Amino acid sequence: MRKLRRIAILVIVTAMLLGACNGGAGRRVDSGEIVVPEMSSEDLIVSSLEYLLQDDEESAEEAVESSEEESQDVEETDEETEDHGEAGLESVQPEQVFAPEGNEAVIYYGNAGSYDLKQEMIQLEEKTADELLGALAKHNIVSLDTKVLSFEEKETSGERMLHLELSRAVSEYLKTMSKEAECIILASLVNTFLENYDADGVYIVVDGEPLHTKNAEYAEALSRCTPEELLERITLIEEIDKEEEPQETEPAGAESEELGEETYGTDQ
Repeated sequence: MRKLRRIAILVIVTAMLLGACNGGAGRRVDSGEIVVPEMSSEDLIVSSLEYLLQDDEESAEEAVESSEEESQDVEETDEETEDHGEAGLESVQPEQVFAPEGNEAVIYYGNAGSYDLKQEMIQLEEKTADELLGALAKHNIVSLDTKVLSFEEKETSGERMLHLELSRAVSEYLKTMSKEAECIILASLVNTFLENYDADGVYIVVDGEPLHTKNAEYAEALSRCTPEELLERITLIEEIDKEEEPQETEPAGAESEELGEETYGTDQ
């Protein structure tokens, strides 16, 4: 709009200058009752420039005011964002556990690149041991052919204990894993079942026997744990087993026979 106004003013000024040149300096223009006062070409140019300068000053002031308002709006928006961000950090923590309700379930899983277990809230048709195992299989925590043979919940000395019997496929699957991967798998399995059944421990059995892998035997109930804690446990058991291994000793009498031979040789 301002550009159009400026162009219109320049057109008017040009037309008036041409009229002034054709009619002489002393003429007046009458148009009905309206009388256009006599103005020289210099007065017209000065007046037009003053108007344009005034318009530019007003535009500059408006631009400054608009810029200040935008800056104020940006600052207020940043403050609101910062406040909401702090509130969000307080309400949702990275390691926060959401208690499952109804057919909701919490699944723990990890990968070989990190000992940090991830959590995922899922919706099941029915919360059962088979459904939980199937959800874990989607994250490669167990093999797809691993089956639940039996599952029981028992109260033992005031504690809620789970008895989970799995098919032999879980043992075969763990044999292909490193010690670190085994700890991630077992921690994910244990924490998933304990979290969803609000239990204190779980016994893992394979074909009627405690779970046994190439790295360790899990005859006792496993409680909530991290992969690092399981790894420390396995390492400690390995160190104890090494200390208890009998050291190789020479057969009794071997030394005396050697001495006898030496003596016999001396007598000769």
